[in-house]
Amino acid sequence: MLTQSTSIRSATPSAYAIIAAMRLLCALLILAMLLASPVPLRAASTGLLDANADELVVRLSPDVVLSTNAYASGPHAADLNALLGPFGASAAHRLGATSATYRIRFRAGVDLALLVQQLDANPMVVYAEANHVRAVMRTTNDPLFPRQSALANISAPEAWEITTGGAVPIAILDTGISPTHLDLKSKLLPGYDFLNRDNDPRDDDGHGTYTAGVAAAISNNTLGVAGVCWGCPIIPVKVLNRRGQGDDATIAEGLRWAVDQGARIISMSLGGPEDTRVLREAIDYAINRGVLVVAASGNGQADGNLPSFPAAYAHVLAVSATRADDTIAGFSTTGAFVDISAPGAGVLSTLWNVVEGDTYGIASGTSAACPFVAGAAGLLWSIRPDLTLDQLSDLLAMGADDEGPPGKDPEYGYGRLNIRRSLDIARDPNVLNRARIEGIVGGQSPNEAIVSLSNGQTARPDGNGFFRFDNLPAGTYGISVSGPNLNLPPRQVVLNGTALSVASVNFTNGVSTAWAFAPVAPPADGTRYFEQTGHTLKGAFGQYWQAQGGLAIFGYPISEEFIERSADGRERTVQYFQRHRLELHPENQPPYNVQLTRLGDVILQQQGRSWFDFPKGEPQAGCLFFEETGHRLCEPFLSYWRSHGLEFDGRKGTSTAESLALFGQPISEPLVETRPDGRLLLVQWFERARFEDHGTEGGVLLGLLGNELTR
Repeated sequence: MLTQSTSIRSATPSAYAIIAAMRLLCALLILAMLLASPVPLRAASTGLLDANADELVVRLSPDVVLSTNAYASGPHAADLNALLGPFGASAAHRLGATSATYRIRFRAGVDLALLVQQLDANPMVVYAEANHVRAVMRTTNDPLFPRQSALANISAPEAWEITTGGAVPIAILDTGISPTHLDLKSKLLPGYDFLNRDNDPRDDDGHGTYTAGVAAAISNNTLGVAGVCWGCPIIPVKVLNRRGQGDDATIAEGLRWAVDQGARIISMSLGGPEDTRVLREAIDYAINRGVLVVAASGNGQADGNLPSFPAAYAHVLAVSATRADDTIAGFSTTGAFVDISAPGAGVLSTLWNVVEGDTYGIASGTSAACPFVAGAAGLLWSIRPDLTLDQLSDLLAMGADDEGPPGKDPEYGYGRLNIRRSLDIARDPNVLNRARIEGIVGGQSPNEAIVSLSNGQTARPDGNGFFRFDNLPAGTYGISVSGPNLNLPPRQVVLNGTALSVASVNFTNGVSTAWAFAPVAPPADGTRYFEQTGHTLKGAFGQYWQAQGGLAIFGYPISEEFIERSADGRERTVQYFQRHRLELHPENQPPYNVQLTRLGDVILQQQGRSWFDFPKGEPQAGCLFFEETGHRLCEPFLSYWRSHGLEFDGRKGTSTAESLALFGQPISEPLVETRPDGRLLLVQWFERARFEDHGTEGGVLLGLLGNELTR
């Protein structure tokens, strides 16, 4: 682009004299006007920020008209002119041929805020206000930014209106980062190469350079691409080789080192199906020191959709990948461990390769999705450094666009990343005063009990024993129950204050639960009743039972609802069925408010058998192989497994994730076992079920594990 140049000639002595005389004359005229003005002129008010400094927008009464030089005519025009004149109104522009609204320009330096007050008091003025300046949402001058549609998808430009990020270090555990890339090099902090044991963690694959650019490429520098967090420095930690592979010991050491170097966020676009102690302990090392670990959920949808570690560890922010249309990418691993999703298909970023060196390129995978969330976390911590790790994770989840079923789901987690909304939530002064405590008081006449919090609040449970406390700030709370025939120990919970911080606390009298399995009479209120077992089915359990397969999957109820201590140590409302045990988790949105017990594993333990000791299988054509458990799934059980599952994606058919959610993975090879009635059946054990081949008589049926657990 050509720029226009302007030359300035030297002024002659006579010209200087003329200029000096004119300046003196102007000064005298201004002084005379200041002395004669009935309204004092002051410096422009700071109360009209983001507005044109010398303009107002004024709507007048319809019978008053302004000329182009801002002179009023019509009834009472003299009063208006007496006000406009001393403020130096010099031009007026009518906003439409028939409009009574004008844009009025005034002399530079007048107090427009004072003028607005006086105009508002004039009967000829409908309103007067500053002529505020609007602007496009903050963008960046990086030439490849128009091709970075993923940033618009997660509302990054709108987020940059609030912050472009501060000094929140992000460690990239990957294949290294190119130290010469112009869109990265000035942001790189000292790093380390744990493969070659030196201080030169340069990239020899390209993957690490790519993920670093997504999270925090240098932005608004008229070069290349933009990253999510403009201000976040990057710590390169090389733990993967040129084939993109690294062992647990190296990764764990690199993770611990990054924490010790002051990383606030660790981005890990890596993973595998094995849960190892060395990796788990390294993750715990970071979490216990308040470091956010963000990890890709994996690209294994077509390979059994097995959970990937470290993403599947508790307290790690697991990220799945979405396409441009916000559907889940076909390659993305999904599961209950997924916390949030982000763009992961066709994402443009910085790149390095052995042929071209430093360049730019497009790639797809959860590796691309992960650093989007890491960069977003950097923006959040930039404006709210007081947030704890849990609070930060919750705010990212709360701001996400809920693209899947309502609430958290195995594909999107809490939804697709929306940085601007998370920042808006973070700026709410009450955002950490939204926590909740709820639960159930069991026993007779629970509505006669009183539940008390240590902060002085009390609640009386309803007829079903349910109680709830809302809008609680972060802190530690003691909870106690008092009432007739109640002698229950107090409890204590810790809340982080966000709306996702929900503590479920249930109280029981400690009496026998045998009553729950005794048949009851048909209720008079029309509650669904099964004569076959003498039990009722209602509420959340009834809705779940009906929606997720009914008799074929769960069988008849064999108990009433009651409170029982679950595997997580909490007391929860449960109900037993012939083939399942259901738990109520009211902190989750349907259908995830009801969860299934790992009955296959539990029953084997009751029988004194460990599935870890079962012979393993080998991959076989026509079968699914689950590396995590080491077992095959073949016919006749494969078709049944594939065609049944929990419905949570709203799409026709059953996905692998839905089958896993209902049955889990196989934990044995097919076995011939003697059933209680003496028959020999081919069976296969799963985490939550036992498949039985009843041949031509009944095909594949589910074992009555609920009955067996009850006995």
